[in-house]
Amino acid sequence: MGPCVVLQAALLAVLFVLSACSLPSELAFLRSLFLILPFSALLHTKGTLSYVLAIEGRPYTIHLQQHLFIPDDFRIYMSNEMASFKTDLTHIKGDCFYRGYIEGVPGSAVTLSTCSGLRGLLQFENTSYGIEPLVNSPIFEHFVHQMSNENTAGFLFAKSRAESGAQPAVQEMPALSAVRSPKYFEVYAVLDKALYNYMGSDKKVATWKIIQIFNLVNNIFNPLNVTVVLSSLEFWIEENKISTAGEADELLQRFLERQQPYLALRSYDIACLFVYRDQASFAGATIPGKACQRDAAGAVAVYQRSVTLESFSVLLAQMLARSLGMSYDNNRSCHCPGHICVMNSEALHVGGAKAFSSCSVEDFESFLKLDTGDCLFDRPRLAGLSYQQAASCGNGVVERGEQCDCGSKAACLKDKCCTNTCRFKPGVKCSSGLCCDGCQFKAKNSLCRPPADVQCDLAEYCDGSSASCPPDLYVQDGHNCEHGTGYCYKGRCQSADLQCRRLYGTGSKSAPVACYEEVNSQRDRFGHCGFHSRHGYRACAWRNLRCGKLICTYPYSTPFATDAAAVLYVQVREHLCISLDYLNIPVRLDPLMIPPGTKCGSGKVCINNTCHPHSVLGSDCNSEVECHGHGVCTNQRRCHCHPGWKPPDCRRRGSALGVSADGGPGPAERGPPALRDAARTWPLLPACLLPPALAAAALLLLLRREARGRRGVRGGQ
Repeated sequence: MGPCVVLQAALLAVLFVLSACSLPSELAFLRSLFLILPFSALLHTKGTLSYVLAIEGRPYTIHLQQHLFIPDDFRIYMSNEMASFKTDLTHIKGDCFYRGYIEGVPGSAVTLSTCSGLRGLLQFENTSYGIEPLVNSPIFEHFVHQMSNENTAGFLFAKSRAESGAQPAVQEMPALSAVRSPKYFEVYAVLDKALYNYMGSDKKVATWKIIQIFNLVNNIFNPLNVTVVLSSLEFWIEENKISTAGEADELLQRFLERQQPYLALRSYDIACLFVYRDQASFAGATIPGKACQRDAAGAVAVYQRSVTLESFSVLLAQMLARSLGMSYDNNRSCHCPGHICVMNSEALHVGGAKAFSSCSVEDFESFLKLDTGDCLFDRPRLAGLSYQQAASCGNGVVERGEQCDCGSKAACLKDKCCTNTCRFKPGVKCSSGLCCDGCQFKAKNSLCRPPADVQCDLAEYCDGSSASCPPDLYVQDGHNCEHGTGYCYKGRCQSADLQCRRLYGTGSKSAPVACYEEVNSQRDRFGHCGFHSRHGYRACAWRNLRCGKLICTYPYSTPFATDAAAVLYVQVREHLCISLDYLNIPVRLDPLMIPPGTKCGSGKVCINNTCHPHSVLGSDCNSEVECHGHGVCTNQRRCHCHPGWKPPDCRRRGSALGVSADGGPGPAERGPPALRDAARTWPLLPACLLPPALAAAALLLLLRREARGRRGVRGGQ
C-alpha cells in the first residue's frame, strides 16, 4: 500500500470524526456511530493481519491471528414439514476468522471475520465497539458503533444433579502439562424455532450470527489453550422437537433425554440448545463438570430480546466453563487480570474484554486431572488452513513473506515505496503506519497520536526507528480534572459540569442534589438510572441519584431550542433545572445518561449508573509520591513528567519538554521544526489529498441532510 493511499485513508477518517464533532448538541448521540476507512498495516508472520482504525477520533492499530474452529465435516441440519431433517451441505469458509488485540491497549481483545469486509468486535477494558462493512461501499468504508449490554438478563441458572457424589480418581498426568497441551471442545448447537425466527428466518444470517458468537467465545478460551469447535448446527424451522416451556432444569432435562439417542452418531462433546424468549426468569442451565459425558453433556442458553452477541457469547462461555468444572468467582478470593472476569455473575452486563480469573484456572486444572476430560484431547480436522497457501503478490494486501503490496502493476508504477514484487524499493524502510512518511520512519519526537482530551489524554510520538506509534497513553483513571469537578477516565475528563456547559452553554452546570432527587427518582424517560428489559426504567437509589440522567441548571431566560428532544424544566427552590429526552433513540445511546467515571460525590465515582467509592477505579499510582509531585501517573502505572523533569520518577531536573518513558515528549512539546513548518507548506501537499477531502465534504452534507430529516419531534415543556 502506497503512502498516498495511507494518507487518504487517515485523512478521511479524521475528517469524518471532525464532521461528527461539529454536529449540533441535540444530535450528539450520533457520535456513538462512526464511519471509518480501515487501512492495512504491515504484517510480519504467517496467518496474521494488521489494520489501522480510527475510533472516536483516535487511530488504533489492531493485530490479528487467524483462528480455525470450523471442522471439515461441518453440517447444518434443518427440520422440514414432515418433522424430519435434511442436511445442508453449504460450504462454510473457515479461514477468514481472526482474533487479536489492540496495539498499546493492555487487556484488549479483537474478534473479527474478514469473509466480507471486517465484521466483529473490538473490546477495550470495559468498553466494546462493533464493526461492520458499509454495504456497497467502493472504498472499504465501515461503521463502528459502541456496544451496550445493559438490557441483558441476570444470573446463569445451574441446578446441579451431578455435583454431589464420589469424584473420579485423579490421573497421573500433571495438570500443568495438560493445560499447555492443545485442547478441542466440540459443541453441537441447536436453535429453537423462536430464535431462528428472531434471527430473520434466514439460514445464512442465523449461521453467521452463531459463528460470530463462537468466534467471540474462542477469544475467551484462547488463554487456556482451548479451541471451542462448532461441530454442527441444527435449526428447528417448522416446530420445536421438544417443549421449550418451563424452568431451566426442566428444559435441560428434556433436551438431554432427546439428544442422547438422536445425536448418538454425531461428533460432539457437548450439545447446546439456544432458545428465544422475550423475557425469562433464567439465563441458562448446565450440569457442572460433565463436559465429556454423553448422558449429561448438555446446556441451555436463553437468547433474550435486545441481547447483544457479545453478552450472549459471555453466557455461552460461562456455561461451557461450568461444564468444564469451573465455578463462579462470587464470594471467592480470586485474582482477575482485567476489569471483570468471565465467571463473575455480572460479566453479562459489562462490555469490554474478559478473561478467566485465577480461581477459574485452578478449577480447570483440577478438572483436567480427572478422567472425565479425555474428549478435549481429540483433535478434529479443522477447515480453511489458508495460511499454508502462498501469498498472492499484487492483491493489495500485505501477506506472509511480503514487505508491502502496492496492488496492480499500474498502481505499483506510481508507488514510491513498493515494487511489483512486493518488496521495498532501495532505501525504503516502510510503506504504511502512523510513524511512516515518504517511505521512511518519521523523525524521533514526531507527533503520531494527538491527545483526544487536553486534560486527561497524552500525546504519543514516534521513536524514529519504527513505523508504529507507541502504545496509547492517558492519565490514570481517577485523576482529578476540570478544577476538581471530575475524574479522568479512559483518557477523557468526565465532569457533569463540563457536560452541562457543552449542552446548554457556559452558564450551565450540574444541578444541585435536590434537582437530581426530583427528576431521577421518578423512574420515567426524563429521570432514571438505566433500563431493564423486564422492569423498564430503573429508579435511582439515593446514593445513585447523580449517576442516572444528567440534570443541569438552566440560567437563561429564553427556552432551550431543540427539535430532536422533548424538554423538561423543573423549578426546585431558586434553581431552574433541565433534562432532555431523545425520543427516537434507545436508552443505551442516550447522551444524557451520566457516563462512567463521572464524579458523584467526594471520593465517589459513577460506574454503570451506580455510585461507587473512588477505590473501584484501582488508582494505585499516587503521582505525588511516585512522580514526586512533578508528573502524573499514566494508564501504564508509570510517570509522565511535567516539563523540566526527567523520567522515570520525575525526581531529577532534565529536558524542558514534558516527557514519559513510554510515549516520548509530553504535550508541552509541539514537535520538531518540520512539524511546525507543515502548516505553512500545506499548499504543496500532493494532489492525492483531494479525493478524500471531497468524500468527507459529501459525507458531512449527507449527515446534515439526515439530521434535518430527523427533526420531527418538537420540544415541549
